[in-house]
Amino acid sequence: MFAPSLPHPSRLVFIAALAAVAGCHGDPSTAPRHQPAVQFAQGDNGTWTVNALGDPGDGTCDDTECTLREAIAAATSGGKIVFADGLQGDIKLAGNDLIIGKSLSIDGAGRIAVDAQLITKAFVIGAGDGPVTLSRLTVRNGAGIGNGGGVFVTSSEATLDSVTVTGGIADGANGGGVYISGSTVTVRNSTITGNNANSRGGGIYASASTVSIVGSTISGNQAPDGGGLAFRNASIVTIERSTISGNLASGAGGGINNEGTLVIRSATITRNTASGGAGGITNNGSTSLMNTINAGNTGSTLADCGGGNGISTLGYNILGGSCNTAGPGDIEVFPNQVFSQVIDPMLADNGGPTKTHALIAGGRAIDAGYCPGATADQRGFKRPVDVVQVTNVSDGCDIGSFEAQGPVIAVADLMVSQSVNKTSVKQGDLLTYSVRVQNLGTESAPNVVLTNLLSSGVTFVEVGVNKGTVTAPPKGETGTVTWNLGTMLSSANEVATITVTVLVRGKTTITNTASVVGDVSDPNTANNSASITVSVAAGGSGGGKKP
Repeated sequence: MFAPSLPHPSRLVFIAALAAVAGCHGDPSTAPRHQPAVQFAQGDNGTWTVNALGDPGDGTCDDTECTLREAIAAATSGGKIVFADGLQGDIKLAGNDLIIGKSLSIDGAGRIAVDAQLITKAFVIGAGDGPVTLSRLTVRNGAGIGNGGGVFVTSSEATLDSVTVTGGIADGANGGGVYISGSTVTVRNSTITGNNANSRGGGIYASASTVSIVGSTISGNQAPDGGGLAFRNASIVTIERSTISGNLASGAGGGINNEGTLVIRSATITRNTASGGAGGITNNGSTSLMNTINAGNTGSTLADCGGGNGISTLGYNILGGSCNTAGPGDIEVFPNQVFSQVIDPMLADNGGPTKTHALIAGGRAIDAGYCPGATADQRGFKRPVDVVQVTNVSDGCDIGSFEAQGPVIAVADLMVSQSVNKTSVKQGDLLTYSVRVQNLGTESAPNVVLTNLLSSGVTFVEVGVNKGTVTAPPKGETGTVTWNLGTMLSSANEVATITVTVLVRGKTTITNTASVVGDVSDPNTANNSASITVSVAAGGSGGGKKP
């Protein structure tokens, strides 16, 4: 508890003199006018109230004017800074960092943005500071010559709670959004997006630090290494109930580049890209995953997992093919399955304080996970929620950061996919397509029909199916193969093989296109068609028709 701030004794004497003069019955034209009593409320109960959006101010934090910079300077260690009711907007910094310099909490109430205007860092939390808490603030356009753009933390302790850090730049160094060195930092219910570093950690960089990231989204950040996150020099990091999506590295680790000790639980890591390594996670330290989706990323060498050290699995993950799937309950998925069978490709506002990727109803993540002790997903929604139509793998938890709520409405979800026995052919070669139809939904689909349009550059040879009836063009002709499968039950999986002869000659391509429909409402029509293209090389095998 802090004592109220009191005026200096000399000032009290001056005020008393003014009061005495004001009480005289002199000429009204010359007597001083009565002034309202000065209120010295700043600092009461250890709280300072910002009542002006300007920067820097006149140097004094009082009830007439108190800027954020003045409040930081005036506040005593352990104090709290709040913003006046109704005050809302951007504080545009006038060229200097906001240096905290003490233990302090700053609560923006969701109404205040600190804009460094790409001139300076926004917040600097240095040695001897802390604990420092920034909450319900937007930190925008921080720029550092060297390390750190938006929030710079070194040799201290800090918490970012419900904070958005965006537009930060670390010019020539690390941590475009948040830079952490030799510190203990918690990032909770926050969004780190659209930041850029010219070395490592576009979103967050940590060195020799202990970091916890919970309920947060790291998206759209860029750096040569660790587009979203980079951890080095024995950092110890946990990521829980969080989404790492759409980050870009020109080197390795589009989502994460880890050289420390990293544990990830109930997270979703997807749509990250790396031009010089793994798109999802590049691991040269120790990384373990549990109940996590790491799939749908793009890399120049490996899509989802890479680096010099293998990534350990603690089980119940959905992982791309370049990852270790040896843990209990692990599921391997192919790139064309991630956004048709697991998660929605769009990062969206699905409720809660941060954006997420929703799960596909009836998809492979539903009730397939294990999250002991969990009570909420990234959005703060209940977890686990058991879907009675789906057999639980373990405790009924969904895999990833998102937990589907309530019973799934019974739906059919028809999907078609293709593979081929050759990727390059010549005129006259035989080519066999495997066209697969699946019902990923919880409801049967009646009157399912697959239509397969053959390329004009091939002629039909034969078709094979184990279910239903087929109508096909005459042998030696091109056209359409129609496959009537009848009713497909939930989880049904059928394959047709279609063999053709290559008709065209030399340096071109042929494309086979298949689509499926049924007499049922299909909530995901994006996976109802699929095409596959094969290259035709120069020359011929002699077995085909002349064009």
